[in-house]
Amino acid sequence: MTSYNKVFALTVMVTALAAATPALAHTQNQSPFESPQTQRAFNFLSAGIADHDHGADSIIIEGSYQFSSPWFVSAYVRDGDDGPFGNGRDAQGLKLGRYLWLSDTVIADFSGRVGNVDFGVDDSGYWGVEGNLRTRIDRFELFAGLGWVDYTDAGSDSQYQFGTRFYVTPEFAVGARYQDSEFGDGLRIEASYHF
Repeated sequence: MTSYNKVFALTVMVTALAAATPALAHTQNQSPFESPQTQRAFNFLSAGIADHDHGADSIIIEGSYQFSSPWFVSAYVRDGDDGPFGNGRDAQGLKLGRYLWLSDTVIADFSGRVGNVDFGVDDSGYWGVEGNLRTRIDRFELFAGLGWVDYTDAGSDSQYQFGTRFYVTPEFAVGARYQDSEFGDGLRIEASYHF
């Protein structure tokens, strides 16, 4: 899938979400926007596109589920520029984590993660740890985090991310983040459903 097709697909998805939002808002009970909401912060499905600094881009599908407060599990699949049947540049990962309140408005979460990444020439398993801080200001969620990853066949790497989500309704959000990933630094835009 080319970069143009990925951007077009994400644009269609975000446009459809924006068009459906007013109808959903009128049919659902409007719960207030809390600051922050742990359930909605850790229960979501999202789709996004990332533009990496090495000239490649990828589509990311991610999900998270709080199975027993304060524990959550999340997973993602990243499809690189080559498409689903090409020569690699894909990644998959799984995280198990726990969050805790640092104040009335700030949450920290810590997790361990494992997965696999295809760098195009070589596959490598990985494991790592990460921590994030997040807060909610009305409809905006702000977050930042640091992580460390050990690639079994490619050394280790420190990673970071920071970004924001805007909640169009309590369930639907759009966001952007700048992050270091398997394929380098890059900007990621995404749309998500929170439950």
